[in-house]
Amino acid sequence: MRQFLTFFLLCGFVFSCSKDETAPSEPQGRISIDFRHFAGTDSLLIGKEYYPNAAGNEYRVSYLKYFISGLSLYKNGRKIWQTKTPPISINAKYQDCLQAAFEQVPVGSYDSLSFAFGIVPEYNYHGGFEISNDDYDMYWPLNLGGGYHFMKFEGHWRDGDEFGTFAFHVGANENLIIHGFKLPLDVQEAQSTYIIMTMDTHEWFENPYLFDLSKENGYTMGNQGQMNNLVLNGQHVFKAKLQDF
Repeated sequence: MRQFLTFFLLCGFVFSCSKDETAPSEPQGRISIDFRHFAGTDSLLIGKEYYPNAAGNEYRVSYLKYFISGLSLYKNGRKIWQTKTPPISINAKYQDCLQAAFEQVPVGSYDSLSFAFGIVPEYNYHGGFEISNDDYDMYWPLNLGGGYHFMKFEGHWRDGDEFGTFAFHVGANENLIIHGFKLPLDVQEAQSTYIIMTMDTHEWFENPYLFDLSKENGYTMGNQGQMNNLVLNGQHVFKAKLQDF
């Protein structure tokens, strides 16, 4: 039977629960990841501010949404646990109050974690998992292989007297990005372990591929060459740390 995801969305909080990830007799805790979005050192303000990128363009973000999936925990190079929770949608318009919570994590110490930026293949087909009404715009066209968008990053740019729009869209299994982080985690019974995951949107434009929006097409859907460049740059967009209280 397909496992369904129930979303509780309040002030941008996303609680994703899986009921059969660990045997009920094992002590369990929770991992909560707080997603934050910056342009360099500035908080990302959707639809309000222009930010300079490395190519000398200024860009303003009107939309930033993406999926994460396949959260896994490791110790001494061995995968100990992987969530069975379906992909989770992250929408940057809920800045400053967005968490993804993973339930039924086995109690123990771990030294690293990973997750997929996008949708792992077992869910990446039309109808592969239950989505909210807010995510119906994330279907990937059937003529391009179907499934779902991994990311929609859209906005406006200007460079002197020139200006325009961009739409960095990424999808298809070959463009899945796996992020891994060395991070000591101590999951305790009936308690939450909190992680801050910060995205720097500048990185989508500059590392290692320099996107100059005044000289090239900023629309990537169906353009595998440009999506390849986003995959390269996307390796560096996140930083992770434990949350201090």
